[in-house]
Amino acid sequence: MKYQKIIATCFCGDAAAKLKLAEGLAESYGKDLEQNDSIKDGLAKARILVSTLDAQMADMDMGRICSGCAARVDGGCCSTYMGNENNDALLLLMNHLAGVEVSLVCDNGVECSFLGKKGCILLLKPIFCLNYLCKQIRARASAEEIILLEQKSGALLTAQYQLEQLLIGFLQR
Repeated sequence: MKYQKIIATCFCGDAAAKLKLAEGLAESYGKDLEQNDSIKDGLAKARILVSTLDAQMADMDMGRICSGCAARVDGGCCSTYMGNENNDALLLLMNHLAGVEVSLVCDNGVECSFLGKKGCILLLKPIFCLNYLCKQIRARASAEEIILLEQKSGALLTAQYQLEQLLIGFLQR
């Protein structure tokens, strides 16, 4: 598939269409991408930053906060709309390259397609999912905790952006 077509379609469609494109890219280019030193380094850096962010989120008890909100009828930000609008084929490809078994695990028309029984299955997440801090989180966290969370989210998002740029550069060749 030509680069222009790949880029033009990476951000279009619902989660299923984006996943299908990501799977096609993985099938066509996966071996070469997995052997690319820059991409391997980018994935390794991202994994470390994910762990750092996960630790901060655990320190803030965000798992309990988010689960409690999601259990309410009107609660939860992990909606179908968010899953369809905020994911793209390049992000799903990055997750595949990171060893995540990316699949549509939720098809109830309400929740994000990548929301499993224990939360999001994606290691590398969309910008919205990493940046959004609802009023429940803000009410329960100190200013220092919010600053740390935003710094760690920002570092991961920067690494994900850099990794995406490497993928785009690879696909342009």
